[in-house]
Amino acid sequence: MHTDLEGPTPESVGAFYDQVNSIVARVQGGSMHHGYWTGPDDDSDFATASVRLTDMMIERVAARPGARVLDAGCGLGRPGVRMAKIAGAEIVGVSVSEQDVRLANELARAESVADRVRFDQADMAALPFPDDSFDHAMAFESIMHVPDRVRALREIARVVRPGGRIVLTDFTVREGLHGRGDDTLAKVYDSWRVAASPIGAEDYPEIAAQAGIVLDEVTDITDHVKYSSMWTYLELRRYARDNPVPAEVDQILDVFAPTLKGTADRPPLTDTELEHGWRQMLTEEQTQGMVIVVARSPAP
Repeated sequence: MHTDLEGPTPESVGAFYDQVNSIVARVQGGSMHHGYWTGPDDDSDFATASVRLTDMMIERVAARPGARVLDAGCGLGRPGVRMAKIAGAEIVGVSVSEQDVRLANELARAESVADRVRFDQADMAALPFPDDSFDHAMAFESIMHVPDRVRALREIARVVRPGGRIVLTDFTVREGLHGRGDDTLAKVYDSWRVAASPIGAEDYPEIAAQAGIVLDEVTDITDHVKYSSMWTYLELRRYARDNPVPAEVDQILDVFAPTLKGTADRPPLTDTELEHGWRQMLTEEQTQGMVIVVARSPAP
């Protein structure tokens, strides 16, 4: 369920993204979220798959021209800017990362949408906006950085007018032999500053009920986003071989150090060996995944 974990604070999450956002965006096709592949024969690059998932979110928000949309956890601003250009919406994005906000506003200016798109530094679980000040909200791969999903969703619902859509993606973990506890998963979550406890897709009705929002859709997209990690870790390793990287990137790579960085007794696997091994693993049933959630702010 949504049981809280002690973990990174908003300040430490912001500091993390201040250091890694440009590098992560570079290896993930320009944004900082998973890609969506149609199936194992889809040879799209990460940038194409990333835009495909962005467009799925935009479609679900379904903002009309002039609608005001909150982008909660905006990253470098690409999804929000794309929504503004496609839907004609007004976007206000927030991130706990000062660097996110700076680069996202630069993007809005470069894309000539700064008159209706802006990004501010703020915590999505303590938003600096009045009640009912947005028509809709999007939280794209960001709610997992907040220890308490229910609190975050209540806060988002507070600023979204009654009936407005709340669309988000969230990480999920299927039950295994040891429940949802896994040492490697815990290290992955820690290296990416994931604060929220592992949940399953089946937990969202209760999470929504506790948050007081009306749940319309929970779509498991695990089999379509599962290639994202392979791309990300391979490209991060390639980048780190040729460029200095901050300690935060080293921590991400250290989770899989025996294969990515090698050991005293064994050299690292080649990129070809790694990709082959990951693709073999991805033919098996996945325990770690992702859902798209669509809900509404409740009527008064």
